[in-house]
Amino acid sequence: MRIAVCLSHFYPTVGGAERQLFQLASRWAAWGHEPVVFTRSVRGLPRCEVIEGIEIRRVISTVPLGPLFGLSYLATLAGNLLRLARRFDVVLAGQAPWEAVATAFVATWLGKPSIVRIASVGPRGDLAQLVHAKGSSFWRRMVFRNGLFLAPSERAYTELLEYGCPAAKIRRFTNGVDVERFQPPASSEFSSDRDRTAVFVGRLSEEKNPLAVLRAWKQLSRRAGFRLLVAGDGPLRESLAAYARQESLTNVEFLGQCNEMPAVYRRASICVQTSPHEGCSNALLEAMAAGLCPVASRVPGNIDLVEHDVNGLLVALNDHDELAAALTRLFADIPLRNRLAAAARQRVDERHSLDRVARAYVELFEELLAGKAKTASRPAAKVP
Repeated sequence: MRIAVCLSHFYPTVGGAERQLFQLASRWAAWGHEPVVFTRSVRGLPRCEVIEGIEIRRVISTVPLGPLFGLSYLATLAGNLLRLARRFDVVLAGQAPWEAVATAFVATWLGKPSIVRIASVGPRGDLAQLVHAKGSSFWRRMVFRNGLFLAPSERAYTELLEYGCPAAKIRRFTNGVDVERFQPPASSEFSSDRDRTAVFVGRLSEEKNPLAVLRAWKQLSRRAGFRLLVAGDGPLRESLAAYARQESLTNVEFLGQCNEMPAVYRRASICVQTSPHEGCSNALLEAMAAGLCPVASRVPGNIDLVEHDVNGLLVALNDHDELAAALTRLFADIPLRNRLAAAARQRVDERHSLDRVARAYVELFEELLAGKAKTASRPAAKVP
């Protein structure tokens, strides 16, 4: 099967959507399918290359002048999809809205199945961008001409309905994690340092709300021996580091962007996630697979993955006292922490393994292609 994937950024750019689509495409290639990724051009990188069986075409170019940016993005993506139409049987928009506008136009023109994967939700999410764009009603109609929409959380499903997507076009889908790469540490790797260490993983930007972790951590920093690792980079890194110095948080370590996340997770026993909204957090899934106990904000997306006191703890958004109390409870009660962590890993094994999710995509592609073939084989209706 030939699968086109459209995504604004791709390897070597590292982010939740980019990492998820790279892993899925790698699996598809290993199983004999032919994924081709259409993404933005990057200075210094080849226009076309093959990595792990994935053909990467960096062909989307933009004009950084107001509305010309979006129009040039759409034109170059759609133009390349049309030019290379024989290279794919089905097209997947890795996020919305602009990739989804291009796939809707091309799929309608070519008569090929198209699927849109919702990557983010909330006021800065995929669909919310449609509201703030000029010509919002036109773009919305275009986006919903795609064949199917994949909702990774209950919030994503609700947003699709609220923005006018027909319920018949929505499928509940989840993200996957490589359960072979992300595994709980062996007993020989357990240590007192790990037992007293928590980790925050994510882009250091407002939408991930990392300052909430540091504000809660102030209460734990008064207790000797606890340590917080902050893995990730972004525009807030300097201000966060300054806050840590100002508050004398000497037990906070900023790791920057990390490529070998399994090694980072082996250093901690608790993962903290404080986002105000999530689609389906890849970082949270990876931490759960790696045997960490999750502590997450009680918001849409997170509540689809974490059940309070069953496979982790949920706390009110921006309630620093409650977050500090949850961390203190888990550091003090090792049996509880281990029970929740084991349940978190089991949840990932049962519902979120990368192989399971990648195969579900393939089955969905095959279903759509079979439906297209049946439609094409029907006799044309007689005109009276």
